Amino acid sequence: MGDYNQDSIRYIAITPSGAYFATLNSAPDDARAMLLQLLSTDFELLYSLELVAELADLDETQAMGLFQQLLDRGFVALSESPPEIKRGPLEDILPDLLQQISDSGKALLADDQGFCLSSTGYSAEQSENLAALAADLLSLQERHKHILTSDLEVAGDSWGIMNAAGQSQLGFWVIYIGHQRFTLVISDMPKLNQQAFAEILASLARRYLDY
Repeated sequence: MGDYNQDSIRYIAITPSGAYFATLNSAPDDARAMLLQLLSTDFELLYSLELVAELADLDETQAMGLFQQLLDRGFVALSESPPEIKRGPLEDILPDLLQQISDSGKALLADDQGFCLSSTGYSAEQSENLAALAADLLSLQERHKHILTSDLEVAGDSWGIMNAAGQSQLGFWVIYIGHQRFTLVISDMPKLNQQAFAEILASLARRYLDY
């Protein structure tokens, strides 16, 4: 169980797994809604019962139960020091973060129209082509959504190109920020367990989340 001692100072931080769950799809979900609120804030989140209830838009008892679930699942954490908030234009923030989530330092972020928002490790031509490919995969996913999500019960919209050993050579990780979709393209082994992954999604949520 989490430590809710109101006399101790604790800051709320969202973990990489929490950021992933928050942006996995756009299906209505109280846990996802709270995580998106946490991702999109641009101030230090000093833990309090009142803050949790406000973020969840629930009464205090319900909000505390939901927050405890997020703690138990490792989606959020309480720490003595506040997590760093990346501020500034996306074009300045993203390159360093993207480099940290690929084993080879090659990754890019594209919107659903095939526009490359940021890239690292790829040439300009490669970035343009991969962003266009990502948009085509989003369209393909949408056309076959029923069989994947309903018939096969596959969670998530991400795609990958694997080698013979089943290891990722090129992955396309779809991100939902409210009603908008983005794709992370990552060469070689992805490193989504890095805090940089959560910071990328937080930067997008602060910029694009529509309440």
